[in-house]
Order: sequence, then structure tokens, then C-alpha cells
Amino acid sequence: MKIRTDFFRTAVLSLLTGLLVAGCASKEAIPPPAPVTAKAAPLKQVTAPVNLGPVINSKLGQGEVSFTGDGKTMYFRCQVRPGRAHNDICVSRLIDTFEEGRWTAPEIVAPGVISLTETGELEPVISPDGKTLFFMSFNRPGGYGGSDIWYSENVNGVWQAPKNLGPPFNTPFADHCLFFSADGNEAFWTSTRPGGYGGNDIWTSRKVNGVWQPPVNLGPNVNSPHNDHHSIPSPDGKSLYVTSTRPGGFGGQDNYVTTRDETGTWGPLVNLGPLVNSDKEDLCPSFTPDFRVFIFESGRAGSYGSTDIWWVYYDRIKHIR
Repeated sequence: MKIRTDFFRTAVLSLLTGLLVAGCASKEAIPPPAPVTAKAAPLKQVTAPVNLGPVINSKLGQGEVSFTGDGKTMYFRCQVRPGRAHNDICVSRLIDTFEEGRWTAPEIVAPGVISLTETGELEPVISPDGKTLFFMSFNRPGGYGGSDIWYSENVNGVWQAPKNLGPPFNTPFADHCLFFSADGNEAFWTSTRPGGYGGNDIWTSRKVNGVWQPPVNLGPNVNSPHNDHHSIPSPDGKSLYVTSTRPGGFGGQDNYVTTRDETGTWGPLVNLGPLVNSDKEDLCPSFTPDFRVFIFESGRAGSYGSTDIWWVYYDRIKHIR
């Protein structure tokens, strides 16, 4: 089935998005650094993860960040509606520099259109021009299964009714965590469809002559009997930053990286180490559009709630492959 491809061409540069030290260092051998805030030390000396702060983070969960191309508008998963168990998609705008950490109060994106009361919306990916929003939705009418990937277009400042992305991305199984390569011709996403190695596996498809090809599993070096998800391409496109629940990490979910060789074969996952992984949940990485900052979700000590949005400078971990 040929699906529409025009929406993918813009969803690239700011979607390059984002998980380890070579070999799995133990918590005892390398104690994780203490968290800091943006005001805790001169920014050039910041060597530990920085919490994005109480305007963005709350006692409920936040994560899964995506930026417009100018880095000034941030979309993310949020829980801000009182008494609401499901997730919404929120948007906030940067007031000053990223390091200053001054953001506008989060707003739910298009209540009743994108963010519904009866369903859960999460994993937003915004196109660089801010006009196309991809996201995952649970149990939205018209889907292929329990969770599908959807998109909405912004026309004259108004978000339109979401459309299902269709095959090869969506199936009767759980499909989510969609990201694109820099040229827009390669897609990565997570699925529980048959043919995998465990629960959630990472799959890929290439666009040939404008048509997305049948999906391919990334294989046993990347996928496992455990949950492997949220695959974010590196700036050079040679690596993927991945979240996994596999054993051998620092605790909970950890962030890893896999790199492909000249034949296109993806290598084993390598743990990103104690700078971004802790004894709590650490997951769902992404980048600022300039790839200067590596952002992830974590429930580590110093968080305001269940999980918060944290960041480190990418040059602290980009050598790990």
C-alpha cells in the first residue's frame, strides 16, 4: 500500500533524536554524579545531569521531548490535568537561553482535537517548521490496534483532526516511538508486531521512489527478549540511541547506543554509563536541534515527581559507541 510521504519530509532535522560507556560499568565501580540545577554551578563546569526545572517538571510525569527547528518551542509528554490518569501532549516556549532554563507555563496541545479526554497521547515529534506533529495515541477511534502512530497538520495556526499514519508503521499490535533519519528516507519505530525478539522491538523502513518499504527488525544485537524502544538517530546517522529494560544496566530502564558498520549491520547495545543512567528509570532520549544538548527522562534523585526531563551536554557522551 502506498502511503502519503509529503508529511515526512519536514519531520527530520529537529526529530533527530535520541542512549552508554563501552561495557557495562557497575554502580559500585563508578558512582553516579550528584544532580545539579542550572544555577548550582557555572554552566561551563556542569558535569552532572541538570533538571529542566519546576515550570516544566511536576509531581507527575514528563518526558519525550521534541523541538521545532529553531529550538525555541518544545513539545513533550505531560500530565497536567487534575485527576487525569492518561498522558497529554504539552507545549512550552523558551524565554531565554536553554541553559537559563526559563520556559513558559506548559499548555496542552489542541484539547479535544489532539489531546483527548478518553485516550492517552504521548511521544510527540514536531517537524522543524512546527506544522506537522507526529504522536502515539492509545485507543483512538479509527486506529489499527491499541496504540498507533498519528499525525496532525497545523493550518493557519489551527491543529487539524489527526490522521492515522497507516502501514507499514501501524498494525493491530502496539506501534509507537517514530523517528526519522536526517534525509527523511529512513524511519525507526517501536512495535510489538510478530517477528520480533521480545516485547517491544525496534523496526526500520526505507523510502524508495516515495514509497515506504516493508519493515525490517533491527536484529538480535539491538533487540532482546526485553523491551527495546525509542530509537533516536545520532547527528551523523551512524548510531541510534535506544532505551532498554534488559538486565546488566544501572537499574530500571537505561539508555544505550548502537552503531552500524559499513555493511549496515547494527552492533550490540553499549550502555551510556552513569552520567545519564541511574538506579531509577532513565529513558526516552532526544536532542536539541543543534545537537549541543542531550535530553532524557529520569526518575533519579532530585526529580520533582515520578519522572522529570533532564539534560547533559552531548559532548560528554558522544564518544561512547
